[in-house]
Amino acid sequence: MNNRLNTTFVLSFLVGIYVLQLLCVCAFADQGKNLLGVLQPQQPRYELEVNFAEFSVLNSAAQLGVGKYGGAADFAVRLARDGNDVIWTVTIKNPRLMEVMEHWMAEKTTELVNLLDFNNLDIGNKLALQTVKSVNEKIAHARVNPIWDSVKLSGKVKKDKGQWFIESDHGKYKIMVDKIKEIKSMKDKPVVVTGFIKVREQIELTHFVEKKKNTLEMFVMSLCPFSQRSQASIIEFLNSHSGNSKPILEVHYIFYRKSEGGKTVFISLHGEQEVEENLIQIIIRDVYPKLFYQYLLARSCSDGPWDRLARELGIKKEEIKTIREMVKEGRETLIKNEYEYVTGRYQIYDGSPTYIWESEPVKDIRKIEAFKGLEFASSICSEKK
Repeated sequence: MNNRLNTTFVLSFLVGIYVLQLLCVCAFADQGKNLLGVLQPQQPRYELEVNFAEFSVLNSAAQLGVGKYGGAADFAVRLARDGNDVIWTVTIKNPRLMEVMEHWMAEKTTELVNLLDFNNLDIGNKLALQTVKSVNEKIAHARVNPIWDSVKLSGKVKKDKGQWFIESDHGKYKIMVDKIKEIKSMKDKPVVVTGFIKVREQIELTHFVEKKKNTLEMFVMSLCPFSQRSQASIIEFLNSHSGNSKPILEVHYIFYRKSEGGKTVFISLHGEQEVEENLIQIIIRDVYPKLFYQYLLARSCSDGPWDRLARELGIKKEEIKTIREMVKEGRETLIKNEYEYVTGRYQIYDGSPTYIWESEPVKDIRKIEAFKGLEFASSICSEKK
């Protein structure tokens, strides 16, 4: 009896590996598909996080089902390490397959039960039963917890005949009730919203921000060499332009939050020196905005003390003392305010530099019309002072 059971699991393993190879090829081929029609109603996907034994049972059930009834079982598999374990994430995009999978698992469970001698269950038998039970539970949980891909939509908030809408270039989308109360204050204003489109011309909002027109926001770590070069190149580019169409540049700073000794602390990738430099730049940005870009250019060419750079820009000795006091006494508030803006508004937690153009992420700002002709210098200064 046990030999029959062990043979079943060995076959499941071999079939699982073969199907996994095919699925991996399909998964990579899928990446090349375009996203046209992304604002049309989306289909949900279903994800099951299983271990190797659970995947073997799931795959065996699908193998037996397809072999018996025909058709196809189209799902993708991703492996990732989680601590000392390897997690197999099975993704199914067809709701009908989820229903069929439950039927196949019922037959697989019956097959297993028929193999067991309940008067003589050993550890292996009990483990097999527990594995099948776990797979059934995970399928049932995934069915009632579908996952939807969110979309971004840029437009204006409008009210028409008592209904609230996002009016965009892609069409007019009715806002579902959950976020109407919060977004009423944005009436007739441009916004960028994130949400789910499950029904045609309707959007379930999860997040929204007022659109900052003609504005580039950079999210950086102050001592990141690449960010410094990028900042300097952009500032020099903007300095060569004039007129009302000149883009606005805003710079914000990335901090990492972690728990240390039961307390929440904020750190930076380049250590305490970068935390302090971030704070210095935040204060100069907010208190001396006319000198801010000049300071960034000076910093990009110098590893010297910030106060020396500040004096060279015309900040007085008494003001430098005030800045030091603000860094010391206002440290926690300054960091929290910056962190809340960066993570709360845009969900940015890492990546220096990260670009947001008119409140939407962009990878290469040189593709934006306002920054056509921008070139990022490989080096800014002949040498750092």
